[in-house]
Amino acid sequence: MRRIFKAAATPLAAIGAVCALAMPAAAAPGDGPVALGSNETIKVYDTSNGYKDYAGYVQFKHKGDWFHTYRQKSPGNRIYIQYDKDNVPDWGERIDGGLNPDDRTSRNTNLPEGTVYNIRGCVQVDDDDDYCSGWYKFTA
Repeated sequence: MRRIFKAAATPLAAIGAVCALAMPAAAAPGDGPVALGSNETIKVYDTSNGYKDYAGYVQFKHKGDWFHTYRQKSPGNRIYIQYDKDNVPDWGERIDGGLNPDDRTSRNTNLPEGTVYNIRGCVQVDDDDDYCSGWYKFTA
């Protein structure tokens, strides 16, 4: 009886090893965008008062391709999202967010699956350069 189990266990172990090798490895956090889509949340700061003041955040959610903005601080400067296709010159979009505290905006888009984009959050400043975060990559 033990011989039957031993004979059956060897082919099963081999099948398990083949299945494990056939599965793609998951990307480690911080490895950049992944093929299945990614989410990004970027904090936005206003430095018009001479110091770094948290203004809110911008966000991309892969499920449903949603862009969100949230304005936390006092009114006056609009936050917005800039995004563009990675390595495609002269292609970009802007999504305006709110001006007042607790303003939230959402926009549903239909981005092609697997396409890599760049995103950043900005605070609009009149008569001066806007304050923007760095660029981050995400995959639709």
